[in-house]
Amino acid sequence: MTVRTNPVWFPARFRDRLAAVISHLNVPDEPGYDDETARFNTIAASARPAVVVGVRDVSGVRKAIAHARSAGLRVAVQATGHGLSAPTDGALLINTRRMTGLSVDPAARVARVEAGVRWSQVVDAAAEHGLAPPNGSSPLVGAVGYTLGGGLPVLGRTLGWAADRVRSLDLVTADGTLRTVTPYENQDLFWALRGGRPGVGVVTAMELDLAAIPRFHGGLLRFPAERASEVLASWLGWSRDLPDTTSTSIALLRLPDSHVTAIRIAHVASPAPDDLIAPLRALGPIGDTVRDRPYTEIAAVHEDPTEPAAYRELSLMLHTVGADLFDHADPDHAMVEIRRLGGALAAPPDVPNAIDHRAAAYSLSTIAMAGTNPKPPLDLADPSSTGLRFRNFLAGPEAPAQAAQAYTPATWHRLTTLKTTHDPHNLFL
Repeated sequence: MTVRTNPVWFPARFRDRLAAVISHLNVPDEPGYDDETARFNTIAASARPAVVVGVRDVSGVRKAIAHARSAGLRVAVQATGHGLSAPTDGALLINTRRMTGLSVDPAARVARVEAGVRWSQVVDAAAEHGLAPPNGSSPLVGAVGYTLGGGLPVLGRTLGWAADRVRSLDLVTADGTLRTVTPYENQDLFWALRGGRPGVGVVTAMELDLAAIPRFHGGLLRFPAERASEVLASWLGWSRDLPDTTSTSIALLRLPDSHVTAIRIAHVASPAPDDLIAPLRALGPIGDTVRDRPYTEIAAVHEDPTEPAAYRELSLMLHTVGADLFDHADPDHAMVEIRRLGGALAAPPDVPNAIDHRAAAYSLSTIAMAGTNPKPPLDLADPSSTGLRFRNFLAGPEAPAQAAQAYTPATWHRLTTLKTTHDPHNLFL
C-alpha cells in the first residue's frame, strides 16, 4: 500500500460514501475541524490530520478504515486525548467520542463500554447497582484507552490493574474485520490489548468485571509544601505494611493557587478507618477531606484537573523510594507523585497480559507544564528503578518514543511482532 503522509486532495466520493455511518467529517480549515482534533493534553503530539472522521458505531469505523486504505492514508484513533499518542499529521483520524454505548449487568457484575465512554459515566452507571469499575484518578479519561495502557485504578491495591479485569474486546483490524477478542478467541490479541496498546486496530468496545463497592473511605490530607520531605518519610513508613484494602499516594503539588504536599487515601474495608489514618492525622494536616463516601465521589481522592492543559508527563516504576526524593524535585515540576503499588497489583491475572509492572512497589510520575523542561528526580538507570516506565503516565511530544520503555525487551518484541502480523502495512499509527 502506498501511504500519502501529506495528501493535497481529498476525494468527494470519500465524504459521500461515509455520510451514512458518520456524524462528522472534517478536513483542515473547515468549521468544526479544530473541535474534532482537540485534545485534553493540548501538546500531546502534533495534531493536523488530513481528515477527521467522527464515527457513531462499528460500521463507521470499518468504513473509515476501508477508505483510508483506498486513499493511502494512515489511521490514528482518539477519544479524549489525555495521554500518549502518535502525531496525526497527514493521517485519517477516527474520533470515537460519539461511541457512547454503556450497559451494566448487575447480576454478572459486568459493564460493556464503547470506545467513547469516559470513566465518570461508567462510575455513575455501576453505582446504581452498588458496583464499582477499575477507574483511574481522572473521571474524564476515556475508559477504553486507559485500559489498553494497563490502567492503574484509584483502588489499585484492591482491584488490580484495570486490564486484568477485561473479559472481552471488540476490535476492527486493518483488513476491516470486526474481531471478538477473548481468552478463547484471538488469544494473542487478548494478551496484547490488555496493557500493550499494540496499534493493530480500533477497539470499539470492551467488557470488564466490576466490584461490589458501593462506598469507600477516602479523600486528601494536605500539608504545607515545605514539609514535603518530613511528610514523605512518615507516609513511607505508614504505607509499607498496608492491607490490600487501602490504596494511597503522595504528591508534591506546585499549582498556581497553592503549593502543598497531598496524601491521597482510598479504603474499602476493615480495619477501622480512623485507627488506620490516625498516624497521618497526627502529623497535623492543614486540610482533611478523608471521610466515608459513596463510590460516585471517587474523583475526590485525587482532585485531578478538569480543564484541558499543555503538559508533559513522565513516569518511572520503582522498587524503593528514598525519604529524600522530594528534595530532588525540580521547582518547575507542577506535580511529583508517588503511588503505593503492591496488593492486587502484584498478583498475576488468570489469563496473562502485557503488563510488566507486578514487581514494582511504587510508581513515580511527574508533570511539567508547557514552556518548562525540568529534570526528573530519578531516571531509568537509578538503582531504585525497575528500569521501566508506566505507559498511562507518559504524555507529551516525546512520549511516543518512550513507549518501548514501558515493557521488558521480551514483551516489546512480542508486541512489535504482533503489530507486524496483524497490521503488515503499518496502517495504524
